[in-house]
Amino acid sequence: MIEKILNYEKYDISKLEKEIIDLKDARLLFIYLFVTKNNKEIIANKIFETKDFKYMHFLLRNFYVEVYDKILDYILKNNSDARYLYNILYDVDYLNNIWRIKIINKIISLNNDPYAVKALYYYFCVLKLYDAILFKKIQLLVKEKLGINVNKENYTLIFEKILFEKKKDPNGYSENCYIGHKNYIPNIIVCHINSTYNSAISHFYDSKSEVSSHYVIRKDGHIKQVVSLENSAWANGTSFRESSDAYYKFATSELINSVSENANYFTFSIEHESFDGSLTNEQIESSVKVIKEIIKYVKIKYNYDIPIDRKHIIGHNEVNPIVRKKCPGINFPYDEIIKRLKNKN
Repeated sequence: MIEKILNYEKYDISKLEKEIIDLKDARLLFIYLFVTKNNKEIIANKIFETKDFKYMHFLLRNFYVEVYDKILDYILKNNSDARYLYNILYDVDYLNNIWRIKIINKIISLNNDPYAVKALYYYFCVLKLYDAILFKKIQLLVKEKLGINVNKENYTLIFEKILFEKKKDPNGYSENCYIGHKNYIPNIIVCHINSTYNSAISHFYDSKSEVSSHYVIRKDGHIKQVVSLENSAWANGTSFRESSDAYYKFATSELINSVSENANYFTFSIEHESFDGSLTNEQIESSVKVIKEIIKYVKIKYNYDIPIDRKHIIGHNEVNPIVRKKCPGINFPYDEIIKRLKNKN
């Protein structure tokens, strides 16, 4: 069915749509809408009827639909996963302020401090919004947990101290990787973002997380190499199985969707500490440095020159557009990085 959806122009689309609707499968409904953009409101209602949290999330972050109020109301009443709720807050750009506040209040009520802090930081410091009642909750939360008095002059600094506190890096490389590159010449550099350096490092060195990246770059430009360039990090996984949301043919990068293999084997990954893709000048300089190291390694190891262009320096969303729509974000400075790379070569 996935191949039929990807090649929908070869079929009678009305018959194909009816066939998918009759299956009542949230995933197929979403992928059909994602690919064809056809009958958005009808398909959105059908996804809502399945009550599938995962694909309701995917629907909301990709499309504004008239049924979104009903979906959000259902989610808040029936989902108590702080991480899921934070991702709704973060991913759905068109949320109005009422819904943002409702979601943040639900996260706070779950007593999950890490996600409560991230949600509040995202609201006040990234989106630069303000709500007096929410601000009082910040004051209570920080006072209770840290014994610090918060006001309008110091709350950004306090949040940044909590989220971005500098910690000692782990020693050596992470074990979260594949050995080698499975006889591929790795020729694509994939850019990622993670809200905080600390969360990235903790996940990449946790064997249970099954994720990693070759490099992580902190806001101040500090670079930590997590995986050797000799090996394949677990950051850009694609699948040859149609049943996976990371199916390689979903990739918008033509270099990725032309290879029926896990893209981890032929890509390198750079994680950047950022909420929205904006990078500090120090991070941009470090990214340039890291990419030059990668290009040099590939030239020496494989006698291959990685082109400095947007086909070979891409975002995670171009590898996994369904799973990672907002990574590395609309503010990611590809053009500036490529400009500096070319100027320095």
